[in-house]
Amino acid sequence: MHHLETLIQAIPPAVFAAGGMPPHSAPTPAETASPIAPLQRQRSPSLSFGGVLGGPYFNQPSIDQMTDETSRISLTASYLYIDDEGYTRWQGETSGLPVLDLLVERRTPSTANGHENGVDRVPGEVVGNGTSNADKIARVVNSEWFPNRTPRRTDVNPQMLWRLITSSIVPELMDSLVQCYLSTSYYILPFLHVPTFLADYGNPQKWGEPGFAAFIVSVCCLASRHMDDPRVRADPNDGISAGTQWFELLHRLRTLPIADRPTLYNIQANLIAAVYAVGLGKLSKAAALLAEAVTMCIDAGMHRSADTYDLFDPIEDEVRKRTFWCVYIWDKQLGAHFGRPPMLRLRDCDVAEPAPVDDEFITREAVGMPPPGTECRLGAFIIAIRIMVVLESVLDVPPTRQADDPSSFLLRATSLLSSGRRFKEMREEESLLDDIHRSIPPYWANSPETQSSEDTIRFTQAERLHCAEQFVRMLIHRHRFSELFAERTASGAEEEQTEVEREAMVAAHNSALQIVSAHLHIAKKGLMTYYGVHVIHQLTQAGRTLVAVLLLCKSDEVQPLIPPGLDALRSCIGLLRRFSGRYVCGLRSGDLMEEFCRLTNIPLDPTPQPPTANSSRPPWIRPIRKKTSSVARSAQSDSPSQHSSPEAFSPSDFFAEPTKNPAAFAATAVPPTPTAPAPTNHTSPGQYSAQPQAQTPTASGFMETGGIPMELIREDQQMYMSPDMMALFNDGGVDVGHLFSPDYNMQQQQGQGPPTDRQGGVNPTHGASPASFGSPAFLKMNGLATSP
Repeated sequence: MHHLETLIQAIPPAVFAAGGMPPHSAPTPAETASPIAPLQRQRSPSLSFGGVLGGPYFNQPSIDQMTDETSRISLTASYLYIDDEGYTRWQGETSGLPVLDLLVERRTPSTANGHENGVDRVPGEVVGNGTSNADKIARVVNSEWFPNRTPRRTDVNPQMLWRLITSSIVPELMDSLVQCYLSTSYYILPFLHVPTFLADYGNPQKWGEPGFAAFIVSVCCLASRHMDDPRVRADPNDGISAGTQWFELLHRLRTLPIADRPTLYNIQANLIAAVYAVGLGKLSKAAALLAEAVTMCIDAGMHRSADTYDLFDPIEDEVRKRTFWCVYIWDKQLGAHFGRPPMLRLRDCDVAEPAPVDDEFITREAVGMPPPGTECRLGAFIIAIRIMVVLESVLDVPPTRQADDPSSFLLRATSLLSSGRRFKEMREEESLLDDIHRSIPPYWANSPETQSSEDTIRFTQAERLHCAEQFVRMLIHRHRFSELFAERTASGAEEEQTEVEREAMVAAHNSALQIVSAHLHIAKKGLMTYYGVHVIHQLTQAGRTLVAVLLLCKSDEVQPLIPPGLDALRSCIGLLRRFSGRYVCGLRSGDLMEEFCRLTNIPLDPTPQPPTANSSRPPWIRPIRKKTSSVARSAQSDSPSQHSSPEAFSPSDFFAEPTKNPAAFAATAVPPTPTAPAPTNHTSPGQYSAQPQAQTPTASGFMETGGIPMELIREDQQMYMSPDMMALFNDGGVDVGHLFSPDYNMQQQQGQGPPTDRQGGVNPTHGASPASFGSPAFLKMNGLATSP
């Protein structure tokens, strides 16, 4: 446990105590001079993040609104309880428990006033970190229920579990991976309360609790893609294999009897594993893991407000909110990227947004208020939540059921339950995005000041919010023009393009250009390591939108869209090629985009490259033939799952007949050059050919660069954590002092005594061999029998 001892010593002890709040000072300009200054100087990122006090994050309801809400609290159809193992569970209205609970409370009012077993309990009283789970449960539950029975819980021996994990991930490497995660991916999904997590990481007993070990392994899998260390790869020469051997270990951990308990760490482990599986190209596995995270969120009641229950202290309450909203975000992202219906709906939830307060201001007693002038890193996260809420409405486009019999029950039921919803232009969603855009504080706004900022976190977060907003706008406009196109071609005779369709097409084109240009900007700065796999899917959708626009550029009014669209499409494919060295989904998206262009004769390279006879890559998709012509996609078909499908396009209607060649696409693609050709005269797409043409620079050229530079096509080593940054991990421990301000660290160090003696706990050793899950030593019982 030497590495864990080193880790825990790096954290000021007062951080974990429920003490007072230390003062903080505002950042100086010198503190934000270097991108790796947070690690080198151990300053707090909270001093580099933006949140406007009294601004969009602090919308206080009126007194009348609060009174009305309070009067409805007792009627809320929500029921939290402690199950037979001591875990928090939730059931809703149709279970019958909420109404019975209300009736029981009216019959026994004494329990509602906090007088149980002769002990006066103050409402809102919280239990300290050192209190055992049994003591906590005894103080928050109504002991009149099943008074003569004791909860029974199955626990896992933490020592044996530690040995199993460290036999695959050496402790020194594990510490580096955890540090890498906290320095990169954590900022995208900030569900952790970092001081609490690090205390758990250094506590040997915590490794036996449900989900904690699986969460650490999931973190190692995800962080392995950001480290250029051969030990993180199953095959040292294959970047795609990073973390795959630990993903198999995670599958073993998920067979434990505690893997299905709805704990925070179990939910977080499933979420991070789902994100990793998406990058690995295992869509069904990723969806299943995310579905399990959603299920556990609902099991634990995290989608509902818990303000009326005296169960969670401020830290746990905030972590529950953050975790739920992170699962919500990825539910919407997965739905948008793959055309899947989301699993979580805002109408089923009443949980509040997370508090815009950084970790060092949250204790087990209260959520403190940061000093004026300090910036909050949770501000960007809250804006991202709001953008994803709008995305949910964009995804909520049910298909229209077709039936030969107009009296069909399913047809009538669908019309009734969906309120006859047909084509929707999504003007309300667009208006909500406008409101969100206006409410973004200047610190996070996509402005020249932000783009020139030397604060890496501020710059990358602002770009991420800008791309998320443009992504949703692009989906709105693409849905609009694709439905209008389907309507005017439904009869088989193509009519003239309307002004509304043309405006939607231009707007979708502009949003796609902004997404590609923003990610290209990040790539040129070598900061892609601060981004996640969602970048690949944003680029994929932007590229498919550009392909669709190029296919529809037939009239003179939209001919100017062709040159910048071609340049952006080349840059998009180049960025996807760059990701293909570590992400299967990047490889698949790049190949699929090139195949679209090959089938439609869209010129990507100066010299056409014939497909090779034998390719080692699989045929990613092969659309199934339809019974009728694919040109006539029904105007009533509102399913968003078709928006990104190859069947939505009919290249023979717009381009020259593609070469008939059944061979698979080339295993290696030729990088486009900055001077890749584009049509000089705004000819119609039907005049495209595979022959190169001379290009005349135009003011409308994409970023006026002609595409992505060749050096960005290859896998960039800067996408990994830099050697200078990783050199900080050589002490074998995880140094997270950079998460707190210098003044805060200095104050805590003044009161820091000798290292805590933890010999009383389990002291796992590195050299022991792992035990099997079925061995008697692996499971130990705290009750009379194991739980089913």
